[in-house]
Amino acid sequence: MKNKSLSIVLVILFSFVFFNLSPVFAQESVDEISGMFNDGTFWVATKPENWNGTLLLDLDAAGFLRPGAGQPVRRNSTFNDWLYSQGFAIGGITREPVSYDFIQAADYLMDVRQHFIQRWNEPERTLALGTSRGAFVVRMNLELYPDIYDGGFMNAGGGGGEIAVLNNKLNSLFVLKNLVNPDSPLALVNIDVQVENAALIELVDEANSTPQGRARLAFAASMQQFALWATPSKPKPAQDDFEEQLNQIAENIAFATAVPVRGGIERIARGNVSWNTDSDYEDLLNRSGRREMVEALYNSAGLSLAGDLELLANTPRISANAGAIRRIEPMMTYTGRIQDPLMNLDNDDVVDPAADKLAYLDTLRNAGTDHLFRLIWTDIAGHARHSSLEKAVGFTLLIDRLDSGEWGDTSVAALLQLGNQIATASTIDLGEMNFFDPGQLASPLNTWDVSNWGSYQRK
Repeated sequence: MKNKSLSIVLVILFSFVFFNLSPVFAQESVDEISGMFNDGTFWVATKPENWNGTLLLDLDAAGFLRPGAGQPVRRNSTFNDWLYSQGFAIGGITREPVSYDFIQAADYLMDVRQHFIQRWNEPERTLALGTSRGAFVVRMNLELYPDIYDGGFMNAGGGGGEIAVLNNKLNSLFVLKNLVNPDSPLALVNIDVQVENAALIELVDEANSTPQGRARLAFAASMQQFALWATPSKPKPAQDDFEEQLNQIAENIAFATAVPVRGGIERIARGNVSWNTDSDYEDLLNRSGRREMVEALYNSAGLSLAGDLELLANTPRISANAGAIRRIEPMMTYTGRIQDPLMNLDNDDVVDPAADKLAYLDTLRNAGTDHLFRLIWTDIAGHARHSSLEKAVGFTLLIDRLDSGEWGDTSVAALLQLGNQIATASTIDLGEMNFFDPGQLASPLNTWDVSNWGSYQRK
């Protein structure tokens, strides 16, 4: 391992001088070491007194480093409290400034593990843990370091890989801009994040102000298979309540289109990584699972869907930077070549729709490793909002798989039963459960994995 650490600070529970924050660990006495890598990425490793020999490595374990902040912001985590109570040690980094360089993030986690070993002992097991961007890193961890990791648990991070994710979001914004206001300052690619965010919010507000604009907003949302229950504070809309579904889309699409993600990835890739030169928007709409909704709203607004499709077909398209694609393919898309069990807890997420999880399952099937993977679903709205109890259920299934060599029952009834057992045994309030079977889901609109590497040609 490269010795990137500049400092190591031993911090005992309740002091937290290094981060200048209130205590994070409410349940167990925990020792901590921490430091910073040369690029400014912070790291931390924590071990409870009742350590069970397993180390969990999590992208976000060191907290969140806000722009201009001197130290990371650490947040209390009920799930982490539960993990400590079970004897698990946790180590990790801040997601900035390592940013979207997932290979570097995976390497840093190996360095954190080495610091853990130097301070304490080598773990009997090392598991990857991650939420949202951290879930992307979990997949990379298992691919890059199969001899180190014994398994992984992740939630709220799409499996399509960043190239496919950003192509979907480009198609969505391309439709929105060209149908609602072609003169919008929305740049789509090669963006300034602050300017692009402001332009997107303004464009969504403009679309949402008229029935015609709302219908076109629904069309745009279909291009990223946007979740139809999007606002956590509101009830789930009825299946045929297209107006309320669209109300929630309008409230969330600017955030969920994740303009800062595009800006960060373009910076890492040194160019635009998205294109729509081969996009057939009628075909995408037909496969999106949203055609009925879009047609109903178009009819209500007195619009011609065929006319808009023709307009899009004749609108000049966007090409990617081929060099940028080559740079990020191995960094942000997947091979599926894992050797260890991987559990995924997820929902129809406004940032990463359900179909993206199916894209990853296809990647695993192509690699012959899908038997190592399990995917369980919760019926919730929003991004990364799974309860600690739901996480504890998914994590326990992973541990049972490692202990027994076989996956346990992942039916809804079995998940609820396991959750009740965990909640009863825990002194920590872990929240509620919303496990469900989503039934048949639409297939992903775009995929990009190792089978595509090196194939992009600028048109």
